[in-house]
Amino acid sequence: MFKRVFIVIAVSTLLVGCWDERLYKNLSVVSLAGIDGHIGDLKGYYAYPTTPNDPTKYVVVEGSGTSARDVRNHADLKVEQTLDLSELSTFLINQESAKTPLYDYLDIFFRNPQSPITAKVALTDGSVKEFIDIGHQLPSDVGEYYQRFIESFERNSIFPKMTLQKVCLLILEKGKDLVLPYLNKDKKRGTPIAAGLALFKEQVFTGTVLDPKESLLLTLLMGEKGTNARITYMWDKDGEKLPVSFDVIRVKKKWKIEEKGTTATVHLKYNFNVNIEEYPHDRLYKNIVRKDVDKFLTKKVQEDVEGVLKKLQDAQSDPLGVGLKVRAFHPKVWDKNWGEKFAKLTLKPEMKVTIERTGILQ
Repeated sequence: MFKRVFIVIAVSTLLVGCWDERLYKNLSVVSLAGIDGHIGDLKGYYAYPTTPNDPTKYVVVEGSGTSARDVRNHADLKVEQTLDLSELSTFLINQESAKTPLYDYLDIFFRNPQSPITAKVALTDGSVKEFIDIGHQLPSDVGEYYQRFIESFERNSIFPKMTLQKVCLLILEKGKDLVLPYLNKDKKRGTPIAAGLALFKEQVFTGTVLDPKESLLLTLLMGEKGTNARITYMWDKDGEKLPVSFDVIRVKKKWKIEEKGTTATVHLKYNFNVNIEEYPHDRLYKNIVRKDVDKFLTKKVQEDVEGVLKKLQDAQSDPLGVGLKVRAFHPKVWDKNWGEKFAKLTLKPEMKVTIERTGILQ
């Protein structure tokens, strides 16, 4: 008995607590943060709820400084409790700020073991403060609202899944570029609108934004399909306009790179298996009608994908990761200034749309 008591006492002396213990009563837990400006003249915004039972009531603390760390230190001087970003849901960056190296604003996250690497990242059209101030008209915490907002477009394949961790990996990658959700505002309601995807060249925003349909096609080409991927086209057939809507079930791809000295031709072959969700004239049970619709959709998708690829090359942005394959298997074609080299490649997409399902009518 004495031996057991001695062991218990001896072991209990070692249980002195966790080295990284943090008490929430001493912290202001930030769910949404953002950055305006450039290194040397930055402004930061940090939103956190003031009432645990009512997340719609929150305050926004502003900080200013020369760097992201300096901004956060300045904001800490204005609160009664230290700002804690370990549960950050969303991080917003002004599009003008993103025209300078993105890593300058994100470095403090990757050096801190308590950083929320699963937080969403998005660019804003205009000051970040305007997007944070909308929280008072939302039914939930403003940070969680933006997280759910972005995730809904990930499920619909308009945005690829993008987190702080993935952003860091891509901006340091050689041969594949980053894309980020781009948000603007509804002028009447003041709420955010998903405007599409912002294209990056290495760490810098190119200024080019794909619209939602182009973003969806790019997401499919990247192999980042979400739960749904719906597209609608109007078909002018025999003088009558018919809507044709489909949902992409699966995407099959096959790439082939033909090396020609220090340049190359890249054949991008994709097959979209789709489910028809809208076709008022029906009769898709007839093979001749189905093949006709297949042919129409293939032509439209081919045209749109060619347009997307042209925008990528004009922006010298390679989110598809063509550079990764070139660097690995075609070193003569590879160039350290990959954006410029990518813009000069010959990209030949070959799209095919195949109707696999026609809905519950069949």
